[in-house]
Amino acid sequence: MSSDPESLLRVRADDPAYRAQAEAEGRFWQNVHPFSLEAFEGHFGEGHADRYTNLRFTGDRAVPWCDVVVRYGPFHDGLALGTGELHVEARILESNPTLRLTFVDLSAGALARRERTLGARFPGRVTTRLADLNFLDLAPESLDVVVTSGTVHHVTNLEYLAFQLNRALRPRGHVFLQDYVGEKRFDFSPAKRRLYEILYDRELAHTPGRGRDVVWSDQSDLSPFCGVRSDEVLPVFRRFLDQIHLGTSGTLLVPLMRSRPAGAAGIIESASRWQILRGHLHRLVRGKRRSFQALVADRFLDELFLVGEAASDAGLVPPGTAFAIYRKRTG
Repeated sequence: MSSDPESLLRVRADDPAYRAQAEAEGRFWQNVHPFSLEAFEGHFGEGHADRYTNLRFTGDRAVPWCDVVVRYGPFHDGLALGTGELHVEARILESNPTLRLTFVDLSAGALARRERTLGARFPGRVTTRLADLNFLDLAPESLDVVVTSGTVHHVTNLEYLAFQLNRALRPRGHVFLQDYVGEKRFDFSPAKRRLYEILYDRELAHTPGRGRDVVWSDQSDLSPFCGVRSDEVLPVFRRFLDQIHLGTSGTLLVPLMRSRPAGAAGIIESASRWQILRGHLHRLVRGKRRSFQALVADRFLDELFLVGEAASDAGLVPPGTAFAIYRKRTG
């Protein structure tokens, strides 16, 4: 393993082409993106897919990955790589009362939302740092814990970042990573697309009138860095850190989110203002929110889970998402 982090860089900060992309990436997340997870917070509750993902990630349908962090503490000095879902970030702070968390992100807008929301709720425990994770410099043995959700698949200098994290961890430090780890830029393999299309064809028998063809999303809605080296996240982190846990999921659920029936809106796009209103009404009447996953039949989701994870576990297709825990590697 190199002791010179500069030798691990694939892109450099002074590259004009890279700088243009980085500026575009920052602008993309400056405001809440309309189809991001952050945009739908508060509108929908936990669904069938959430519970299944919990099972794959933590072994318990009722326990999300963020609730596992406290088992490895107590933690004091922590770093959040990027910004994801505010309720997840709040849960980590709430369940780890001694934790002081610094959020690092390329977008000033995303950081300001953390200062405004989490800073008010957890006074003195939330700070922010505007920085590019591709060139993040961390002090040796300065951190007890690093958490990151849905961010590392935007990083090109994975080796450099993993090196920095391992160096920055204290001897009992841990990294908790939840991320998309499938094909680059969501360009699914032919085998994965075909598996999804076969199961979609089976579902047509229960949904008369739905378009028979599947239309796959292009990359026009992705940020410049989204999925740039997503399929390399796990092997690179295993190289620089000591992996002690790995759970994968979403092998065919991610393709569901990146496709739609011909002539219809996609599953995320179908979450219109009317359906969001229905979600609020459901919460007011029944005491809980309706998940957007209820727009998809559980039987279809169950087939996607069974076939997708079996194919991924057998090494036939890449997984979709992962939850991994790492310790400092000393050897």
